[in-house]
Amino acid sequence: MAQQITLDEHTHDHNHHHHQHSFSGAAFKIGFALTAGFVVIELVAGLMANSLALISDAGHNLTDALALAFSWWALRIARRAPNHRKTYGYHRAGILAATINAVTLILISIYIFYEGVQRFMQPPEVQGWTVLSVACIALIINLTVAWLLHHDSKDDLNTRSAYLHIVGDAAASVGVIIAGLIEIVIGWRYADPLISMLIGLFILVSSWTIIKEATNILLEGIPDGLDMTSLVRDLMKQPNVEDVHDLHVWTIGRDYKVLSCHLIVQCECSLQDANRTVHDINHMLEEQYHIHHATLQIESESCELNQIFCANPNARN
Repeated sequence: MAQQITLDEHTHDHNHHHHQHSFSGAAFKIGFALTAGFVVIELVAGLMANSLALISDAGHNLTDALALAFSWWALRIARRAPNHRKTYGYHRAGILAATINAVTLILISIYIFYEGVQRFMQPPEVQGWTVLSVACIALIINLTVAWLLHHDSKDDLNTRSAYLHIVGDAAASVGVIIAGLIEIVIGWRYADPLISMLIGLFILVSSWTIIKEATNILLEGIPDGLDMTSLVRDLMKQPNVEDVHDLHVWTIGRDYKVLSCHLIVQCECSLQDANRTVHDINHMLEEQYHIHHATLQIESESCELNQIFCANPNARN
């Protein structure tokens, strides 16, 4: 049996701010009020103008409003402190919200494609001026809300999912404007369903990127952009470290990375030297890999599996 000393250095106190979500309730409140209020106007105008582009845009706007409300709620939940039942806190509330938002976007895309095909078969007459006027107002509202959310969307997956809802709707508004102009200038009735389907394709692609990242987090895959080979090499460079195994890196929330591993150190390494090694490794992980929560176990010999990524011995590739 390996002689071992467990050294758990979480660095909660001075690093906790690194994985706290930035939070701007005002942006979500204003965005929700503007978007929800406009949904009714756009839906009525779309029905009066017989425009699928406007109706689909109103439906997308409705999901935008719901997404903003849901994301705001998830961000508030994510700010709760860890407790004896949720020892990592509620960071993944935002990941769940992002996943649900992305799924709703995919469902909307499917509906838009379905309606687009129906209108290609029987293209209705569309009132171009009504479509154009309402779409211009929608574009202004969408750009305003997108501007409010833009800053936080860079660092938080949940906010980014809501932001993509709004950006997708802004793109939809541009498409509706183009469809309205084509209808006015040349009277081509296929412009409305064609542009609607292009909007649906844009929404579908944007949603897939969110689902892919959220799924990776929920399945505890390695963080995006992290090179495990480089990480192992940097760990092996540390003083007294002879080998590394049982290495795991995952993400609790998009900006909250966690690492655990076993370090094989030289037999003559003292407890003081081991503590110094752990301290140096934590500093390296923070500076180079932005990992602020690391659990490092010191051993004097390797485990029986002798693998970098230790797993269930019965597991199959």
